[in-house]
Amino acid sequence: MYFSSRHPAVSQWITFLLKCTLLLTITDLQLGSANTDPSPFLIYSPDVEGCLEVQDSVVRVTRPCNTSLPAQQWIWVSKRRLFNLGNFQCLISVTNYSSSTLSTYQCDENLFFFGRCEFFIDTFNAALLPQTNNTTRVLLPPAKSKNQWMIFGTNRSICSAAYQDIYTIQGNSNGRPCAIPFKYDNQWFYSCTSTGREDGHLWCATTVDYGKDEKWGFCPVKSPDCEAFWDKDPLTNSCYQFNFQSALSWAEAWTSCLQQDANLLSINEIYEQTYINGLLTGYSSTLWIGLNDITINGAWQWSDGSPLKYLNWESDQPSNSEEESCAVIRTETSGAWQTRTCHNALPYVCKKSSKRNILPVEPVEPDVVTCESGWQSYGTNCYRLTREKKSWQEAKKTCVRSEGNLVSIHNLLELEFVTKQIKQDVEELWIGLNDIKHQMNFEWSDGSAVTFTSWHPFEPNNFRDSMEDCVTIWGPEGKWNDSPCNQTLPSICKKPGQATQGTTEDHQGPCQKGWSWHSPSCFWLSNEQLTYNEAIKSCSNRDSRLVTIQNRFDQAFVNSLLYESDGKYYWTALHDMNRTGIFRWFNGEEVTYTHWNRNEPGYDKGGCVVLATGRSLGLWEVKDCESFKSRYICMQILLPMVPLLPAARPTPSVNGSCPDDWSSSATLRHCYKIFHSENLQEKRTWSSAQQSCREVGAQLLSISSVEEEHYVAHLLNKIFGDLDPEFHEQQWFWIGLNRGDEQSWVWSDGQGYAYHNFDRSNQDNDDIRRCAVLDISSLQWVALECESKTDWICKLPKGTEIKEPDVPKAGNTEWVKFENAEYKFFEHRSTWQQAQRICTWFKADLVSVHSQAELDFLGQNLLKLSRGQDQHWWIGLQTYENDARFRWSDRSILNFVNWAQGRPSRITREKKCVYTMANREWGDQKCSTALPYICKRNNGSTTPLPTLPPLPSPNVGGCPKGWLPFLNKCFGVRADSKVDIKTWQQARDSCKILSAEIATIDNYLEQAFITSILPNITTDLWIGLHNGRQRFQWEEGQPLSYVNWAPGAPSRQSASNGKMISCAAVWHGSPPQFTGRWEDKLCLEKYGYICQINKVAAMSPPSEPFPFPPGSTLRYMNNSYLILQKPMTWLDARLLCETRNATLASITDPFQQAYLTLAATGLKTPLWIGLSNDDGSRLYSWLTNDALSYTNWRDGEPQYMSSCVYMDEQGTWTPAKCDHKLPGAICSFHTTSSKSHKWSLNSSCPHSVGDSDWIPFRDYCYSFHMEVSVGQKDAAKRCQKVGGEVLTIAHESENVFVWEHLQTYESQSKGAWLGMSFSVKEGSLLWNDNSPVNYSNWGQQDSGPSLLSPNSCYWIEGNDGVWHLGSCTNITKGVICKLSRVEEIKLDRSVLPPHGTAVAIVVLSTFALCILIVAIIYLYRRRKLAAQQGAFESARYSRTSTSPDGSIEKNILVSDMEMNEQQD
Repeated sequence: MYFSSRHPAVSQWITFLLKCTLLLTITDLQLGSANTDPSPFLIYSPDVEGCLEVQDSVVRVTRPCNTSLPAQQWIWVSKRRLFNLGNFQCLISVTNYSSSTLSTYQCDENLFFFGRCEFFIDTFNAALLPQTNNTTRVLLPPAKSKNQWMIFGTNRSICSAAYQDIYTIQGNSNGRPCAIPFKYDNQWFYSCTSTGREDGHLWCATTVDYGKDEKWGFCPVKSPDCEAFWDKDPLTNSCYQFNFQSALSWAEAWTSCLQQDANLLSINEIYEQTYINGLLTGYSSTLWIGLNDITINGAWQWSDGSPLKYLNWESDQPSNSEEESCAVIRTETSGAWQTRTCHNALPYVCKKSSKRNILPVEPVEPDVVTCESGWQSYGTNCYRLTREKKSWQEAKKTCVRSEGNLVSIHNLLELEFVTKQIKQDVEELWIGLNDIKHQMNFEWSDGSAVTFTSWHPFEPNNFRDSMEDCVTIWGPEGKWNDSPCNQTLPSICKKPGQATQGTTEDHQGPCQKGWSWHSPSCFWLSNEQLTYNEAIKSCSNRDSRLVTIQNRFDQAFVNSLLYESDGKYYWTALHDMNRTGIFRWFNGEEVTYTHWNRNEPGYDKGGCVVLATGRSLGLWEVKDCESFKSRYICMQILLPMVPLLPAARPTPSVNGSCPDDWSSSATLRHCYKIFHSENLQEKRTWSSAQQSCREVGAQLLSISSVEEEHYVAHLLNKIFGDLDPEFHEQQWFWIGLNRGDEQSWVWSDGQGYAYHNFDRSNQDNDDIRRCAVLDISSLQWVALECESKTDWICKLPKGTEIKEPDVPKAGNTEWVKFENAEYKFFEHRSTWQQAQRICTWFKADLVSVHSQAELDFLGQNLLKLSRGQDQHWWIGLQTYENDARFRWSDRSILNFVNWAQGRPSRITREKKCVYTMANREWGDQKCSTALPYICKRNNGSTTPLPTLPPLPSPNVGGCPKGWLPFLNKCFGVRADSKVDIKTWQQARDSCKILSAEIATIDNYLEQAFITSILPNITTDLWIGLHNGRQRFQWEEGQPLSYVNWAPGAPSRQSASNGKMISCAAVWHGSPPQFTGRWEDKLCLEKYGYICQINKVAAMSPPSEPFPFPPGSTLRYMNNSYLILQKPMTWLDARLLCETRNATLASITDPFQQAYLTLAATGLKTPLWIGLSNDDGSRLYSWLTNDALSYTNWRDGEPQYMSSCVYMDEQGTWTPAKCDHKLPGAICSFHTTSSKSHKWSLNSSCPHSVGDSDWIPFRDYCYSFHMEVSVGQKDAAKRCQKVGGEVLTIAHESENVFVWEHLQTYESQSKGAWLGMSFSVKEGSLLWNDNSPVNYSNWGQQDSGPSLLSPNSCYWIEGNDGVWHLGSCTNITKGVICKLSRVEEIKLDRSVLPPHGTAVAIVVLSTFALCILIVAIIYLYRRRKLAAQQGAFESARYSRTSTSPDGSIEKNILVSDMEMNEQQD
């Protein structure tokens, strides 16, 4: 019986006991609350006018909202979860939510979910809002409303309160972000804490349970001081932090520095470089610094905005590769700088500069000083253009004779004046910057400090060491370039002006008193705070308007006005008062420039724009137009608006035409083209896609209006609308939106970011996902890692012709023909990637070489072009990052190599590319090196890619005893004894003695079969491949159409005299993950071997058919597998496997991989496996405890973070979004998941009751009784006896689960009853609990409303999972019972003592137990505190706390691949 009112006194005392214990627990939790709490918020629904509150772990909507009640207070925490401050538990988002209750869970469960904020809104809608029905009386879930769940007291969505990762310092977690919340000493912390440390330093755990994993790090602290965490230079007062133990991407490292009120290291002079070198002495490391060209390729700049006045590149650096946009400092080269791919994980250096808060120079306008005739005034100086062309030295002397010097430029406003007023139409002229004294250390000739630079992309470069020691200003934007000082050019002189006496009014130019002049307008700052409309009216009363900002010069001037207005906001004319998602200037002008603050304009529509001050000086933020009050800036235009620069984007005509293959509509001004390919090789990173568009004169897609976005959507639907919906769920297209080196989003074509349509995701990890794609499934924008490879969309102004690629001059202007191909030699130097792209312009690829004759042909042509025998030329051979296997870029077969001595270099994680020389020898080096290159195009004779071989009919014969059948062959492995260990030629002869051939492997299926039979073999095995005729070919002359080379192979020279020097063997050694791959070896070495014969038609076929029969349990070695064939997400697959007492499969070695490749062959569909990086970490991991020591990624993968992995039809692994549906999954028996999920609850289903065994799935338990066949009423009675109800199905995942289990019964054809009936009153179908039927899976003949009646019965078929209805009479079905997983605790009365005795016992016991609990908690806390202090209390932050152990460098998406590290 239930423990209830029968013993009220006992019940009350036990309640008191529980409260006592809970009070102590809460006290303990409060003692551990964090020192720096994030701001909590309430989640408000305007539909029901209430807020979310947690009561006994159940989430409900409560009225009224109470901002002081912890149970209603929420914060976002890591893994995109909501954390409740009332019960210290987490709420997670769930797709296909079906439960009538929404609950919170302990955060220490390793919850899988890493969903988007949108899922929370869907979950809240499904669980907490009333369902509605439409005019057809068919019940439907509520329509998605994008403003249903708000932050209480605001008009902002809960998705706008994004959580930002907190990157740790020192500790033992390599910079990994804090796990918020985390548990320490049995207490929960939802922010950093100093608990457990006597020094007061804030720290956090980087896994959920510190006591279990003991992973931790210090938390970043914003402080202007340089305390224990920094090295301080006493001369400059700048501070430096060396994070040798961390491994972060450049963007993550930058964020880590910003979180400490610092920035990545900038080096501005020789002294600072020397000081840094001294601190690096004794270390061997490669560390990120702040130098990058992320915004524009080649436009190098410091992340802290420091001037680029000193450079210390290594030789041949910077590479100016599109892929390498960030810089490192390397101890190996004495502190010199090198470019790297920004997403690599490396240590880094932060810097707090003593010069961070330099006062911006406020311009003093003309007429403040007096200048001589011919000179123009600006500020306190006078300027003059000298049109006579002179060398730099002569130009300087001319200026000095006039008591001045060559011009120095110290800020953006001065550059604007010089460019607009002085330089005017002169193309190029001298300024005073130079590096004559010290190479690449630039100084002004007038001795003033270098505080500002404005270099042209790829400058300064000291081109070809030509002594480019002097600087010019050139082009319409006034960019700078280093040039030879003896070049003759015009110049600009500058000298101090003669101060004048006068009143303040004299200094205001044409402006009235109190206004500031910046041509062509006057500006006035208010002191009063008004709403937006009030500010507009106030400016209008002053014959002016709210300020508009059209370029970076306007922005710089306004910043100078705001500098001392710390903590204030100022209205601008920019607004979206109609909530369209499009920001416009109030006067209707085009938005050509934007300067948003981080996370602005956010994901909600509407609002008006203010300028921030203080730390965010001049940055734009969105505020509520009606409720927010702010100061404002009025602008009065006195002169006609004359643009400083020629229009960068002249407005195209709507009547213009589009080039062939480009599309547009009659009302748009641009043309559009979608670039899509199924071939991963042809997909691009964001920067590569951007370059591809620009090469033809276009730009990556920018979107400025709903109309434009609707047309792009129409275009996508026109091309892809008829494809499978699964395609849409996995298809993204790059657009021009990116963060670059900014904190806010910008369009790559320079268009203002005034329209936004981001997916309502909680955009965690924007520090990593800094580029945007258009998601074809939602037609919204999604942030993505810029290094991912996907399709893209280009945009071209109407009336513009496609720009012919700027093809570098070739050594031979014509294509040179040899055999069936044509070749072109380019002496222009490019990186490997750039060279490959240029070749594609000619429908070619970098050259692949397949014979000695072809190599000789290339060598003869190179001798005519090369300056020497050792000149390197790129060819098409390359490896992928983290995969050292060589491949040709044209995907032809690798059957020929000719390596130089000592090449290829040792296997590393780095991508390697291959060059050839005039002496025919090959070598490998970094792909970012700029070399000449050779293109090749075939005349219709490209090598076809291997395809799936046709599966043989079942009756094609068998094999003799001792031979292994597969497809149409019989294989014989000979490696059992020493007699079988032979040279390659001996092995071939031995096969012939057996009337067989030495084996050929013709496709990946044969390869998989061979690998699957290797576990009991202890030696490598010869196969029939050799390079005896100067290239690799099969012994019997069969064409080589498939290869499976190991990393670094083939690595031997080709035969030049016709003798075999290299033969191929199947690898079976160390490292074990390469088992099954091929390696070329000396033919005189001795190994086992494989022979083959054709199947004998007269013999019986094998007892085990191939392909394997579907649905059967598969056994291999000590493993058992089941392949599920249902449409499901990764989570559904995981849960479905668990209902079969299995786990999503881990593939830990090549043997299992090979067997599962064979098992999946007949299905020809992708299958989920148990690999993911669902916790948001950089590394993939199995659901089990198995190490990720073996991988089989598809070429170029993995790309995406936060993804799950499937095995494709050919056995290779590919990541995908975890909520995509795939047609199957692989379950593994006898394995256990080490990761829990929200349904991993102990004893959450009842033990067997009668003849009912319960199977858990999501929120419910199910008992299958397919051995019986009863009517519907009997089915209901049977379920009621065990406390359940007849089966109800709320969503597709549940239907798939039921269908899967029905298929395990022989009687599946009869199906099982559904607990459903037709309500005449409601006019619709209801489940037996009166809940509406919102999901259905009717067969075609059962979907008509005329078939519904109160006398109908309903069931699910076992063979296909489809629902049917019919008469209830004379029909019997199986029974499936269902009940909730939540189980109430029952106590038997017999175990309780008599009433009076019970009261006395409970009173005494309660008192004693309370005292005991207090004592235990006190002693435990003291013991735990002492123990934990030993773990990290003694860890002091120090640059030298750990011995130098080299740099940690790896791709942040890939787990361990044990390769040797080597820098070329």
